[in-house]
Parts: sequence; structure tokens; C-alpha cells
Amino acid sequence: KRPPVVASSAGGGRTAAMQSLFFGACGRGNVPEDAMGQAVSSPPRACYLAPCVGYSASWDQNQSESGSSEVKAWARELAHAKCNQHGGLTISGASVPQELGAPSLEILRAALLANKPLRSLTVGDVRSGCARLIAEAALQAPLPPQGALALQQAKDDPNGISEVKFIGPSSDDNLARLLGMLLRPVWSHGAPALKSLTIAHPRRNFLTDQGGVPLVQALEENTRLQHLVLFGTQLGDGTVWALCNALEHNSTLESIAFYGKRLTGRGTTLLGRLVKGGQSGKAGRRLRELVVGGTEFRDEDACELVRTVASSVAAAQKAASSTASSASSSSAAAPALATMPGGALTTFGLLNAVIGDEVCRAVAASGLLSCGLTEVSLVLGRATDDGTTILANALGALGSTEEFAGTGKKKSLSHFRMASVVAGDSGLDVMENVWAKPSLPLESLQVCFGSATDGACARQECRSSSWSDKRFSATNNFGSFMDEVVFKQIMLRTTHDGQPVPVTI
Repeated sequence: KRPPVVASSAGGGRTAAMQSLFFGACGRGNVPEDAMGQAVSSPPRACYLAPCVGYSASWDQNQSESGSSEVKAWARELAHAKCNQHGGLTISGASVPQELGAPSLEILRAALLANKPLRSLTVGDVRSGCARLIAEAALQAPLPPQGALALQQAKDDPNGISEVKFIGPSSDDNLARLLGMLLRPVWSHGAPALKSLTIAHPRRNFLTDQGGVPLVQALEENTRLQHLVLFGTQLGDGTVWALCNALEHNSTLESIAFYGKRLTGRGTTLLGRLVKGGQSGKAGRRLRELVVGGTEFRDEDACELVRTVASSVAAAQKAASSTASSASSSSAAAPALATMPGGALTTFGLLNAVIGDEVCRAVAASGLLSCGLTEVSLVLGRATDDGTTILANALGALGSTEEFAGTGKKKSLSHFRMASVVAGDSGLDVMENVWAKPSLPLESLQVCFGSATDGACARQECRSSSWSDKRFSATNNFGSFMDEVVFKQIMLRTTHDGQPVPVTI
């Protein structure tokens, strides 16, 4: 009979550091604990799902004699679980066995590897120690076979988990520090395959700058991560400063969504410099999406960021249009044009419940809605009907969709979201009048005005049903809009289609 499976001791100092995170700072031992940290013993749990297409049948035989009965049953369920059409799967807190601990690492890793269709893993409200265990099992690939050819094959293998999201309220600095280690090539036996990482919650979590800084510092060495979403109740300027410095040495990150409730004007200024290129002119050059949120930066800070984004995007779009025009006259230059990196944001979001009309005026005056962005999301909690009217007029000034010469890329705004606690029926009527213009290039318009009446929202929804190729939605429930639209569509955007449909086990 095989001995119980334990975490591999290969790696020397690497294993010592991992054990320090798990057993030292993290405070997790081999004894199962409940939510209050007390030792418990629970009976085995019967669970079974039909095998998913593509799972490894050999996993059942290889793992049948290792681990506790409850952990084995849960791991079997994980290995057999059906993913959604994009390879997505969600682990909920209720399904995780109490006995899951450090000795279960290899079992958990084998179960994730056995689920061949799995590409996107979402971790819900689980205990902090379990979240770290799942993180190591998902991000750290097993030791590859020896030999140069085997190493190259493992590097080129497109299979495996490419996206991980931690959306529970227990996400903390220990998890972030562990993820920072795992994102570095030295800890994952080569460049990690992860392309998208999310730590977020619609209300609060325990992520601070003490965990955010070492996490983003890993981007100096990481060459695979393309999308990063960070939400922290105590996250602030320190993480932004480290992020901007790390991106001076990074050329792969394309999307950043950062919501730190301790983010001040110093942090928004740093992000503005990042959009312009950073200190070396290279940082932010590949950035395509930037979402910034918080509650401590003021109207003037937001206005400065809006003006910086508008001017930078407009300048980059002008340069791209000029390059396309010159290249269109030479067929030999076309291949080079197709492979050259772009240089402008396409998506921008600004989320703050305590800013208002001053930012609306800055958006209109800077030309943010007409500079070349294709998607803009604004949560301006104190914007009134007057500010909403200013934005509606700026939307109405958008002409028909323009294109770059020789490229066919759309230049006009396609998707616009806005939310305000103060705005009401008057602002809603103005938005509806703009939406009715035939020349408006928008494909979707989502608004939330907290002071609007239920009748006005229902009336706008009824009118919008006459457009079959466009989508206009209106609501007065600010909290629901933040949960269903801002959190799900912006913070939890996947690398596949932006609309995650998780399958829970």
C-alpha cells in the first residue's frame, strides 16, 4: 500500500519558503479546522459528477489510495466536473472539505490537471488557507520531464489553466504574497502559463498594500500575464507605485482594473503617467484597458486623469492613423504594419461614488468620448441631472463611425456605462433622446440613476425594445447595478468573451 501523498520536498529553499507561507504566516497545519480555526472531524461526504469530456481516466487509479476519504471524494468530483463552454469552473466554499490541508496539495494538483477542459478557475468564499492551497495547485505546474525537448514541449503546450479568479471576502495579503511568488518564473519551473489573474469582491476583502506590492512586483519577471484585476478594501497608492515601476520592465500586461479604497490623487497621477508611457516611455505602451476606482481621490484628481487619458489616446490614434496612411501606399509595408504593437487604450473606466459634475464637465471638455476609445464606464456617485445632461450632449455630438485609413478599425465609442446616485428622471430622459438619434454609433448604453422613478425606468426599457441591433438598459437600483454590471462585467471580465458563466461544484 502506498504511503500518504505529501507535498514534494524537491526544490530546497523554494519548498522552505512555501512551507513558511503555509505553516508560518498563514497559520495552517495538517489538522482540519472550521471557520473559527478550531480542530474538527467530519464524516466523509458522498459526491459524484458525471465525467467531463476529456478528463484523464488514469487519475482515478493513481490517486485511489491517497488522502482522506472526504478529500479523495472532493478531488474526484473536481477532476470529473463539467466546465462551461469556455472551460470555466467555480469552486464554492460549501463544497471544500474541512480536511483539505497541505498534504492534499499533490491530490488537488492532480485533480486539476486531470480536468483537461479546465481553462478558467474561479475560487469563491473559501477559507484563506484553502485559497492559498488552490492557488499553488493551479498556478504551479508539476516538475517537467528532463531534457531540452520535453521542456520545450511543456512550454509550448496551450492546455492548462490560463485564468484564476479569487472572488471571496477572505482574500488577504498572504494569498497575494503567495501569488506574487508563483508568478515569478523561478517558482513555477519556467514562465507561468497564467494569462489572467483576479482578486476582487463586490463589498470588501482583506487585501492591503502589504500584499499588493509583492504581487505586482512579480510583473517585472513575468512574461505571460495579460490581464490583472485587483480590488482591496485597504489597497492604495503603494501598490500603484509598485505596479507602475514593475511595468517599466514588462511588455505583456494589456489590461488593468484597479479598485483600491485607499487610492488617493497621488495614485491616480501615477496611473496617468503610466498611460502616457511611464518614465522610460515604454510602460503602458501595450496597455489596452484601464479601470480605476476608489473613494479617496477627489474630483480634481479624477479630472486630471480623464484629461491625461483623452490626450494620450487621441495622440496615439493620430499616430496610428498617420502610420496606416503611409503604409497603405506600400504593399511591402503591410506585413510590418500588421505586426507592429498598438499604442492606445480602447477601454477606460472611472469608478468613484463621491465624485460628480466636475468630472462630467472634464469628460466633455477633454473629448474623452470621441478620442478613440471604444468602451467607457463612469460611476460618478454625485453627478446630478446637470452633469448627466453634459455627458448626454457629448454623446450626441458623436458622428457616424469613422475608420482608420487602410485598417478598418472602428474609431467611435461603441459601449457606454454610467451610474449616479443623485441623477433622476430628467437625466434619464436626456439620455433616451440621445439614444434615439440614428447617427449615434453606440451599440449599448447602460445607465443607473438612483433618483429616477420606477415608472421612468420601465418606460425607457419599453422604448428601447424597438431597437433590435442595439441595447439600452436603465435602472434606479445603484447597488444592483454595481453588483451585476460593474463587478461582473468590468471587474470579472474573462479573457474569452467578457461574460463569465461559471459552473459551480
